[in-house]
Amino acid sequence: MRTALLVVLLAFSGVAAYWLGTRLAPGPEPAGTALRDPPIVGNAVLVDPSGRETTIREAAGGARVTLVFFGFTRCPDVCPITMARLAKLYRDVGEPDDVQVLMITVDPEHDTPEVIGRYAASFHPTFVGLSGSNAQVAVAARGFYVGFADVGGGQFTHTDVVAVVDREGRLRYVYGNDRVPRLEGDLARLRRAL
Repeated sequence: MRTALLVVLLAFSGVAAYWLGTRLAPGPEPAGTALRDPPIVGNAVLVDPSGRETTIREAAGGARVTLVFFGFTRCPDVCPITMARLAKLYRDVGEPDDVQVLMITVDPEHDTPEVIGRYAASFHPTFVGLSGSNAQVAVAARGFYVGFADVGGGQFTHTDVVAVVDREGRLRYVYGNDRVPRLEGDLARLRRAL
């Protein structure tokens, strides 16, 4: 009798330990590249669609997670594809209030605040487009480790990543274009962690 009770108790303990382990174990790491010493990027000053100077943090409106993409409105491929992916992702996760998408132009001479604002909002009405002077855009891009160059004919080459910024304005993760589709699966965890 004692042996049977001991076997049942050990089996129950094993099941309980397994159940607790699966519930308490951390999930898989996000697909994006984590920055060990996240720089503060939220203080970069740009210009919002109304023409008012704002910081990235202010434009995020207190969001827990801000997804930032640098691009330009005349881009024929990467920019509209990335923005469409972000719009789909945002809709698929239920359009949460604590997530904000910002697009920052790398072509401020063409992409005035109004132009970039309309472009970003065309993907989702809550998406915000930011512009500014050449110097303002360059400072913001440098903070995000984004490079860009005018290649002529209204076209630019640029780093095509989506950056994840936390509520304090720190750059926490970077998702290369090949990893952006996996951002949807990571977003719930990022919203809890950041």
